[in-house]
Amino acid sequence: MKRLPRSLLLALLAQAFAASACASPYPALRPATVDHGKLSKVGDVWVLELDGNPSERGKAEGAVLGEQIRWLLPRYLKKVASVEKLSNYQKELVAAIAATIPRDHFDQLNALADAAQVDRTALFAVNLAPELLSSFACSCLATTAERSVDQKVRLARNLDWPGGDILTQAGLVVVESGAAHRFANFTWPGLVSVATGMNDAGLAVADLMALGTGAGRPQLGLPVLFAVRSLLERTDSVAAAIAALQSMQRTMAQNYALADGNDARVVETGTSYFHARSVELGLAAITNFWHEERGGAKDGRYARMLKAAGKDNKLSAADLQRILAESAIPEMNVQSVVLEPATRRAYIAQGKIPIAKGTWTTLELSAWLGKSAGQ
Repeated sequence: MKRLPRSLLLALLAQAFAASACASPYPALRPATVDHGKLSKVGDVWVLELDGNPSERGKAEGAVLGEQIRWLLPRYLKKVASVEKLSNYQKELVAAIAATIPRDHFDQLNALADAAQVDRTALFAVNLAPELLSSFACSCLATTAERSVDQKVRLARNLDWPGGDILTQAGLVVVESGAAHRFANFTWPGLVSVATGMNDAGLAVADLMALGTGAGRPQLGLPVLFAVRSLLERTDSVAAAIAALQSMQRTMAQNYALADGNDARVVETGTSYFHARSVELGLAAITNFWHEERGGAKDGRYARMLKAAGKDNKLSAADLQRILAESAIPEMNVQSVVLEPATRRAYIAQGKIPIAKGTWTTLELSAWLGKSAGQ
């Protein structure tokens, strides 16, 4: 399998959109309804509902959020780095990776780029962030029923990405219908791919960069954030998601956290390596390294999460929020959520970086995703 030069991939994202950033504020969101799309504020959270075929969903998001995407895209890419323009060869690299994106996701991205009137290559680049960027550093802690105050499985997730001062003001939830499973994507305008999500079967999935693996440059395969989306669209349990993830042609080293109403697991993967860790004392914890339970952690976040959780404590959603605040990387913490699969409830942090130390709000997703029997 041909490997893609990482130095060129990094340059690719840096060059993709070099428009200068000015002092204008992030465009305010407003309720809107278009064919196959509806944007509304539910409590303190903006929710975009999309339905129809992939092109219709992309067109709807572009119609509703085009102004926000046009504001975010150049500023986020310039925050990472900027030069004048893409070379033809670098455009070919984006095309090579994009060719492995599932056709329906590919069509949705193309329709979104057209409707939002943004550079197509730049939009594809940010949707391929793990393959094109380094410096991601996330953390997850899931509690099984035995470690929960109310016997509910929960997945607590920190997403630590560069450019946090831009992204924290733009978070929203996108609920999509059209595949085997409807799902909620905890995201920003312009991301068709998924870093954090939960579906109507109560499956929650989050990805984390695997660092220090010596794996080298990404290979061609199903890009990470589209793999997460595919799991949410096509599988209905932790066991089914793990089996699907293991069978995928993976592009790079990556960790994953998964939970459903009955189970929680964390998984380490590479292009040929796959390891689902055992649950220890009712907890499934992971950051950005392999073999953390055997001393492989390279910083203190994994240990801090376990210490804060304790050996016998029964943990609540509020306890998990506190643990996320203690384990986040302050200057990069752009998203913190606690997902409760059985009830389809999400606790979402809002504010400035580190967002885990901001204000937490509750979003009931059961109106779109249903909930487990008996809940």
